[in-house]
Amino acid sequence: MSANFLRFLRSSSAWMFGLATTVLLISFWGRAVVVDTDSLSDNLRPLGQSEEVSGRFADWMTSQMVEAGLPESEAASAAELAVVTPEVESVMGDLVAGVVEAAARPGYEESSVDVAPIVRPAIPAVTSAVAAAGVPVSDDQVEVLLEGLDPLVIREAGEAPLVGTTSPIAGRLGLASALALVGQIVFAAIYVLSSESRPEALRTLLNRFALGALSFAVVLKLGSWLLDPSGGRAPISESASQIADSKWTIPALIGLLAAVAGVIVWLVKKGSPTRAGAVQPRPAGSTPQRG
Repeated sequence: MSANFLRFLRSSSAWMFGLATTVLLISFWGRAVVVDTDSLSDNLRPLGQSEEVSGRFADWMTSQMVEAGLPESEAASAAELAVVTPEVESVMGDLVAGVVEAAARPGYEESSVDVAPIVRPAIPAVTSAVAAAGVPVSDDQVEVLLEGLDPLVIREAGEAPLVGTTSPIAGRLGLASALALVGQIVFAAIYVLSSESRPEALRTLLNRFALGALSFAVVLKLGSWLLDPSGGRAPISESASQIADSKWTIPALIGLLAAVAGVIVWLVKKGSPTRAGAVQPRPAGSTPQRG
């Protein structure tokens, strides 16, 4: 092979190795976020206080109260008053967590959330809101109304889980991680085998992998702060910030392991003895000895 072709092969394989590294880190982190539904529930809990979620919840409460016989105007007023109370805001956070759990439930059966046990702690607040709307009711009457609420259907029968280990998105991210890892191995082998010093080439790739992984961890932490620098003032930004911050230790750990591997390769190369029989260079100006 010509020297120019070898240089082109090394540079191309190094670039493809970097691309495979980026895909591996993103897909590996993304799958870790998707399959950890407990962490995902906690991260999405602030969405319960957002206008989008509270508005939908208020509309749902209104429709349920209208079906129970309450006039529509009074039901809408009661729902709007109820969703802004601290008790109901806390309940909606629990409801979002329940939605995540239902979305991750394995199988293809219908998946829903039983609202009654989640909303039950907020019955006094709902009673006060309904009474403030001009309809005097008791906690027992609200309890009866609550028991008659329809469950929230998250997935229809036949639909796959949206998140969790059995979800299609987790499978696609897992496949992307596997393909990226294979690509890393292939392009790393091409780069190392086409280099004059293979230990040095391997150490170079390990250093690049370590720096890429550590940089990705830094980007996640920095992105978490940029998404929500106010520390929870905006519910949607707060959830996005927590998701970006979750699992940042995975790329950081991968980067540290790659850095350690690079150091080991360097120590092995440094401590390797000179090959027996190798011709040592003659000092400048010296003359060969004659027998």
